[in-house]
Amino acid sequence: MASYPLDRTALVVVDATNDFISEGGKGYPGLRGVLDEVGTVGNMKRVLEAARAAGIQVLHAPMETQPWDYGPWKHRTPSHEGMFAAQLFQAGTWGARFHPDFVPVEGEVVVTPHKTFDAFHGTDLDTQLRQCDLDHVIVCGLTTNTCVDSTGRDAVEKGYDVTFVPDAVGTFTMDMHRATIEQNWPRYAHHILTSDDVIAELG
Repeated sequence: MASYPLDRTALVVVDATNDFISEGGKGYPGLRGVLDEVGTVGNMKRVLEAARAAGIQVLHAPMETQPWDYGPWKHRTPSHEGMFAAQLFQAGTWGARFHPDFVPVEGEVVVTPHKTFDAFHGTDLDTQLRQCDLDHVIVCGLTTNTCVDSTGRDAVEKGYDVTFVPDAVGTFTMDMHRATIEQNWPRYAHHILTSDDVIAELG
């Protein structure tokens, strides 16, 4: 268990947008099986509600793409190829908008959208946290093995106390999901807590 200094703790919600977690989203069919098995979206919502009730800072870290992203890039990864083919998170489209349950409310921060897995890279996430003297981050969202994992890893490298919430994340296969939680996170996360545990700690 963890003990969070509420004035220095933030919840970072990664990629809670329609293309990933809404019916009709471009990535949703590939994610739905894991999301349903884990209970990801419901648990993300519960953690968000607990964070709001506790009065900790909430930061939303969405991904957003432009027409010039990925396609002409010289060093595209397989994920870039897939995102370009599907045109995920196109700026100005329904798919890039927040899922209705995760629309930011007054006082919450929407971080500059990221284009690669790490929500710190090329964004103002680090600035927003440090300017508010926040050094404990709870990370949930999509996807377990890419954006959530990369963001948490970078947060550790930057000196933050990092909590992952394994039942409030999801990805495309249970093998990917379990491998990240069971093999990766115990090596560098400060805390790995279920949504129930996080809610209890914030309460």
